Amino acid sequence: MKRDRREHLRHNPFGTAASGGAVVLGGLGAILGDDVSQGMTLSLHASATVVAHLWGLMLATGGILKLYGLYWGRSTMEIPGLWMMSGAYFFYSLTVAAGLGMGGLAAAILSAALGVGCLIKVKIIMRHARIAGRQHDAHDAHAEDE
Repeated sequence: MKRDRREHLRHNPFGTAASGGAVVLGGLGAILGDDVSQGMTLSLHASATVVAHLWGLMLATGGILKLYGLYWGRSTMEIPGLWMMSGAYFFYSLTVAAGLGMGGLAAAILSAALGVGCLIKVKIIMRHARIAGRQHDAHDAHAEDE
């Protein structure tokens, strides 16, 4: 089983790093609140602390679910994790761009790209699930005919 997990890491280093980063950054946001992002603080003003804690919790939870799904072969956990990460990455992208303007452009673009990557991965997993479901249905129909 340990070998299987190493194979997942070898075959999906980007997904592992993006999810691990989400856990670390989200954990900091959940603990520190608005101290984790000047852009979020500037764009959200008085509500920044509460929102940053919730955002951090969402991002970290998404990263944990994604890693769990990836390494233990549970796409039913990976998909919600990817949705949570995507939402959190897009939210961060918007708040940092709004709060810092051109000074937050690099972080906003990188965060938006991670959000897009999460959505693409959801689409890929769902497509594989549909194909597997069709193959399973075809196999069942063939077995009934015999």
